[in-house]
Amino acid sequence: MGAGRRIGLIAGAGRFPFHVAQEAKRQGVAVDAVGLSGWVDPALASQVDTYEELAVGQLGRLMASLTSRGVREAVMAGKVTKQALLDQRASLDEEARRLLAQAREVSVPAILGAIAARLAQEGIALLDSSTFLKPNLCPVGVLTVRRPTSAEQADVQVGLSAARAIAAMDIGQTVAVKGRVVVAVEALEGTDATIRRARALAGSGLVVVKTAAPAQDRRFDLPVVGMDTIRALQDAQAGCLAMEAGTTLLLERDALIAAANAARLCLLGVKSV
Repeated sequence: MGAGRRIGLIAGAGRFPFHVAQEAKRQGVAVDAVGLSGWVDPALASQVDTYEELAVGQLGRLMASLTSRGVREAVMAGKVTKQALLDQRASLDEEARRLLAQAREVSVPAILGAIAARLAQEGIALLDSSTFLKPNLCPVGVLTVRRPTSAEQADVQVGLSAARAIAAMDIGQTVAVKGRVVVAVEALEGTDATIRRARALAGSGLVVVKTAAPAQDRRFDLPVVGMDTIRALQDAQAGCLAMEAGTTLLLERDALIAAANAARLCLLGVKSV
């Protein structure tokens, strides 16, 4: 499968790009990475075949970098918040400004979809973000020793409805619930900050629900849960994390489940509808 194949890795923050690079390399795929400055961990350079950093908004240079290395497939991995896209308006290059002016709406899915279409015009196909990490997708069912209580199950159902609604509107992917009341909704701040805010508002015993948009474009912005989220849940003394099965990526899955067990957290994969 990997012999002679190479991919471009457009890398943001966190460990997600490292997992993509490591698994692609394990499969014999060459990895040409473009890290987004201020977000990517520069240590990624040691995990890939070639590495370059560019500022968010330098679309022309991104395309030139990938095409010059013969890249015909690319994966987006790693966090870049919506706030960063807003902050970068002044530093967009000519290619990015043109794309933004032509976008049907100024939302993250619309902008990323337009970027994917522009890459395709250059002969670069943007792949499903989970292409190299399919075994890390959350399965259906309880992943931990501790199972959800009946009260937590009721909170999960409330949280699922709310999380799917905000994801469909491109607001966020995560909500925190307690006593069947939605306590906090993710917006620009990200999942971990949402959990901390919910703790400040409602105390311990939270149920956190993370899901994808009903028509999620799997090429970007898949829900991801890693060790940082487990630590945030532990610090908040939360009780349960429910995630959409088949869509949410669990980074370092075995270590993540072990840490959840040690913290007496319940991790739960729920079916999408």
